[in-house]
Order: sequence, then structure tokens, then C-alpha cells
Amino acid sequence: MSRRVNVIIEDDTWDILEKVPHGERSRTINLALREWALRRRRRDAAADMDRLRGDPGPKPVRTAEITRWIREDRDGAH
Repeated sequence: MSRRVNVIIEDDTWDILEKVPHGERSRTINLALREWALRRRRRDAAADMDRLRGDPGPKPVRTAEITRWIREDRDGAH
């Protein structure tokens, strides 16, 4: 499905778009937007991965610590 949109573009952008034949302008703009969106999604995903790599997440719990919690809970130490 296609949608018609009205946009305002700068004069220098129009100078470039004006050179594209009339029948190809929508296709050219659509392809350019798709490429831009793909690059943006990839950049955002890479930033998310970098952020996750830097965050070690929750501190791992050792078995001895879990055992101690269970014993304290059984003995009513809470």
C-alpha cells in the first residue's frame, strides 16, 4: 500500500531532486528513506550492543551464598 505525503525540502535538496525524472521521484525518495532507516536501525542496534557489553548486569550469586540464605531462612534467622 502506498501513502501520499507532503514534505518541505530545502532548496539545495530540491536542486538534486529536480534532476530526477518525474516518474522516478517517488521511487528515488522511497529508496533513499529505506536506506537511511536501515542504516539508522543498524546504528541503534550497534549502540545497544555496545551499551550491553559495557554493563555486566547483575552480580552473579555463588552457591555458598544461596545455601547460607536457605539455612538462615530455615533457622528463622530472618
